[in-house]
Amino acid sequence: MIALAAAATASLVAVAATPASAPRSATLPASAASAAGPSKPLVDACPAQLPVRQTVSETIAGWTPMNQQGSYPFVRVAFHPGPPVDGDLIVPTVEFKGQAGLHDGWDLPRRDSGYWMTCAYANTTATIARKLADDVDFCQADYDGRFLTLVVRHWSCGAKRTMALPAWARPATKPATKPAAKPSVKRGA
Repeated sequence: MIALAAAATASLVAVAATPASAPRSATLPASAASAAGPSKPLVDACPAQLPVRQTVSETIAGWTPMNQQGSYPFVRVAFHPGPPVDGDLIVPTVEFKGQAGLHDGWDLPRRDSGYWMTCAYANTTATIARKLADDVDFCQADYDGRFLTLVVRHWSCGAKRTMALPAWARPATKPATKPAAKPSVKRGA
């Protein structure tokens, strides 16, 4: 069953993922971002495949280590309130389940230290991370509904005012003006 899900995930990612050579937004300091206008939205920037070498860290008496090397398909994106080494994850502020799958949105109120993101890959715990531009205040992800596990079909981050938001991410009514709430954080994930 796991092998079938992994094969299905790999085939989906091969078809749906953006190639690693796709243009990527640079992370600019807040002063540079405001002087040059809002940063360009970051869209599907995770590499489609992650080359990984896995090694056995300690030998076990009577066993021969079988180190492996491979390339693993992109499956998931996560957002963090600081460097990901802290283990904290930001919980989506908007979640919508539609016929095509699950859709998540993250409101990211302005904070001096900014936000980070990670790209996760199937069948490995190896990930890659990057700091988001200081003016990023919203991220969204669409997941494919055909699999037992969540597999990202499309994701993006940017300044909400400059992004084309899908209907599920737009407020139904104009919200009252109030201070931005801190995002929910899941500790030690």
